Amino acid sequence: MRKSFFLLIVSSLLLFSCNNTKTASTEQELTKAATKQPARNMDHPDINNLAPSAQDESKDLFTKAATLIGLENYSEGIVLISQYLEKNPKDANAYFVRGFAEDQLKLYEDAIKDFKQALDLNPNHTHAKMYKGHAHLMQKQFPNAIESFTRVIKDEEDNMLAYYNRGLALSGIEKYKEAVTDFTSAIKLDTTYAPAYNNRGNANFMAGEGDAACRDWKKSIRLGNQASEAAYKHYCEGDKAKTPPQQPTTTSAIKK
Repeated sequence: MRKSFFLLIVSSLLLFSCNNTKTASTEQELTKAATKQPARNMDHPDINNLAPSAQDESKDLFTKAATLIGLENYSEGIVLISQYLEKNPKDANAYFVRGFAEDQLKLYEDAIKDFKQALDLNPNHTHAKMYKGHAHLMQKQFPNAIESFTRVIKDEEDNMLAYYNRGLALSGIEKYKEAVTDFTSAIKLDTTYAPAYNNRGNANFMAGEGDAACRDWKKSIRLGNQASEAAYKHYCEGDKAKTPPQQPTTTSAIKK
């Protein structure tokens, strides 16, 4: 599923770049259509459907790079997409593709640079905003992550994972009440997403709302999220009054 979604994104961008008569608003609609696929697939967009903005020879190089990255051969894909960028330095989609591969290799600083370059060339590149936020989140650069996810939400009010990840970033700077609001927004968009209940429980706990935290952790457990079990047993079934507050375990970032 991760690979297929990555290929879907690449396809939508390829469609755009191969038709020079399309407008920027059309590209935005294509991007929105891709990101409105089930959020659980956001960790691996569909690279094979991304579009280069070059001649046939360079397009072949782009396609080979995208295929390798879609197959999770990130290092070789980066080599090829870098060669493509040497000839096509103004292709926002190519910077996104390379940034995505770097993100998967946990080369977050390199990924951030590429996502920023993609956004400099195309400020409407929603995927670049989303993954830039993810890379900042993994680097614990929480204010930058919040800014990126806020930009995504401005474009896509129904992007569940943008609210979820912004909630994680807000928790990272101890703005727990604001984090609860974002996790609640994520839950309204997907009532079955257990990590949102788990992390809303964490934020409620840190905000001093122990009963609300217990309800959230219990719901998370019912949805099959084992990450909530330890916190629920320790803080909700044990002697809570004698337990010093500490941050419960959070569930990481962009994938659902």
